[in-house]
Amino acid sequence: MYSLSLNLFVGKVGYTVFDSIPTSFLITAGVEDHEHSLFVSRYKDLERQIPDREKTPLKHCLGNVWLVKPANLNQGISLIENKTISITLGRGIKVFRNLKDIHNFLNSRALHSFWVVQKYIEKPLLYFGRKFDIRVWVVVTHKNEVFMYKKAYIRTSSDSYDLNNKNNYVHLTNNCLQQNGQNYGKHEDGNTLPLETLDQYFESAYPEKNVKLETHIMPRIKDLIIDTILCSKAELNPLHRPHIFEFFGYDFMIDEDLRTWLIEVNTNPYLGTPNEYIGNLLPKFVDDMLDITVDHLIPPKTNPRGDRPNDFELIYCENNSQHNQGPLNVRSLYTQSLYPIPELTPSDFIKKQETFQKRQEAPPKPKPLYFSRDIRPVDREPKTTREKGTTLVTPTKLNQKINPNNTFPSV
Repeated sequence: MYSLSLNLFVGKVGYTVFDSIPTSFLITAGVEDHEHSLFVSRYKDLERQIPDREKTPLKHCLGNVWLVKPANLNQGISLIENKTISITLGRGIKVFRNLKDIHNFLNSRALHSFWVVQKYIEKPLLYFGRKFDIRVWVVVTHKNEVFMYKKAYIRTSSDSYDLNNKNNYVHLTNNCLQQNGQNYGKHEDGNTLPLETLDQYFESAYPEKNVKLETHIMPRIKDLIIDTILCSKAELNPLHRPHIFEFFGYDFMIDEDLRTWLIEVNTNPYLGTPNEYIGNLLPKFVDDMLDITVDHLIPPKTNPRGDRPNDFELIYCENNSQHNQGPLNVRSLYTQSLYPIPELTPSDFIKKQETFQKRQEAPPKPKPLYFSRDIRPVDREPKTTREKGTTLVTPTKLNQKINPNNTFPSV
């Protein structure tokens, strides 16, 4: 749904769903349909180092590693051990780099169950050599108001990143599974840190780039949140029930070129307390969420927030919002670069963008020919250039010939 809606919405400017998420396919176990054929074709293209159709930059495709996970499940992961063996960890999510193993795995699942096969981001940005992702809480109301909680946090893995490392916890940042690892909490309490920690890391990792979280990362996160909600808002509240809201947990990843990727959106996000920071944050989050969704209907007898400002930021609304005068949409232009630091943009990505631009600037193709059953196809050239004895077939004439009673609208 997200893929179709976004492609129809902004396809004319060259932006597709796979500019938001890694290349993904929704595969039905035991069914070799069109979607399955598309995946197999793409896998073989990357295996032969032919990335022409692939939106993901080549640097993320050299290992041809793919993530396979249930379409309705968001916890757990596994790690590749070699090209033919994989280890299961968690709740049915696996990573493969061998097409045969992917087929064997899917064929062993329940018939007609749905699985997401997604390109693995092989060159992530590392936090002191370890993988991490970003968890952001989002609330959407029945009025299609989209609020993003500004107090996001990062979840880290326990060991140094290496794509070929057999240690499963190197690649996993989900707290529900990371907490079972031997080195859990070795570097950070609960493997969790405030998002602002990244600003300090950027200063040491990119001293000459002047990278700032608020300038180079957060705008893209807001863009991706807005895109997903707008593409699916008809499904969020199909009965148009008033005074309801939904709470989501968004997971993002940053690659080594500082491009932000949407990994998944969870409808049942984890609300545990892995450390003191999250333990202090959760009550404030709940109070702030109730303030924007419930308190105007059932005013609280006391104000638990006191003078503390609400940490939810309204990033999208329409005309009927009580939180803003008029509509609001902070989404950036779709023509804006996906890479916040221009010099970090991969060369193959630039080449594909230039190719698309040339295609858009190319002169339009000749208008199609019109056909008749007893008149040869002719074009719109002036009458003097046509052969003697031929008749120019216009749309009106063609309609009158094949539809004399005018039983359907004119061509």
